[in-house]
Amino acid sequence: MKRVTLQDVAEHAGVSRAAASMVVRGTGRLSPETRIRVRASMETLGYVYHRGAATLRTNRSGLLGLLLTDVSNPFFSAMTLGFEEVASEAGLMTMVTNTFDEPARQQRLVRAMLEYPVDGFAYTPAVGGEESLVLRAGTSLPVLAITRRSMSEIPSLVPDDVQGGALAAEHLVAVHGARRLIYLGGPEKAGPRYDRMTGVEQALKAHPGAELIRQFPGETSIRSGMTLASQLLSSDIEFDAVVCHSDVIAFALLHALRQSDLDERLISVIGFDGLPESQVFSPAVTSVAVGPEALGGRAAAWILARLRGDRPPDLAPMTMHLEVRASCGCPTTS
Repeated sequence: MKRVTLQDVAEHAGVSRAAASMVVRGTGRLSPETRIRVRASMETLGYVYHRGAATLRTNRSGLLGLLLTDVSNPFFSAMTLGFEEVASEAGLMTMVTNTFDEPARQQRLVRAMLEYPVDGFAYTPAVGGEESLVLRAGTSLPVLAITRRSMSEIPSLVPDDVQGGALAAEHLVAVHGARRLIYLGGPEKAGPRYDRMTGVEQALKAHPGAELIRQFPGETSIRSGMTLASQLLSSDIEFDAVVCHSDVIAFALLHALRQSDLDERLISVIGFDGLPESQVFSPAVTSVAVGPEALGGRAAAWILARLRGDRPPDLAPMTMHLEVRASCGCPTTS
């Protein structure tokens, strides 16, 4: 059976081969009607775009990479959706992979990104990771660090975690009268954790008598959250408020509080990330939100601008805001 060619599609749709090529590559300025007609012809004829051949011709693969620590984390899942949506609108596919915060694995995956190859990629730097290969990639591809700052010259797009930590502490102390705060979760040497705790401590300086009395580092997962909550609740530490490194950690802590002898109404809890699940958890979780989908979308937009040769969007830290709900002790609204 004869292979269907792009020329066949063009003739069937009544357009030039150049116009049909623009449709399959997602480029050019064509009317929506023309694009619809060409895609209909592709479907009718069973045409499949040969991206391997296109890569040889254009030196572009149509692929973007996204290296995350763990896509099962709801924050990264939402961020992936935002990244993928923007990439898809530009006609590019997204290849997502997990480093599990392991430097050696990150090195292997960066090398794989270069071997496939991708046209550009965003990555969450592994704690303690060596970045020589990432730097080398950045000399020929758009490469962007997200959620954590790169320890090298690679551009970074991050939330304003210092501001976020200050928002959480200010609310707990000024609104709820908290005096003995705990910081729960977050990998010990991760930049976001350090910045959020810095923000907490900066806010507490304006409130004599309020202090951050203890911090418990740990991974950002339900399992780790349950372990951290158990460590906190089995200790003899007196506390009245907890800033959790993520909403997932807050979920685990609130669950553990319900199972304990403590009156959870006397403990104010705030999470981070602004996950949709925070609204339906019981009690609904007050959260410092950055909008992971927006973060992912901005990352993809930056890479695409670099690929087009345009001036890339600003990489100023993304402003956070507090979504107030019941877990901190604020009244629920109907």
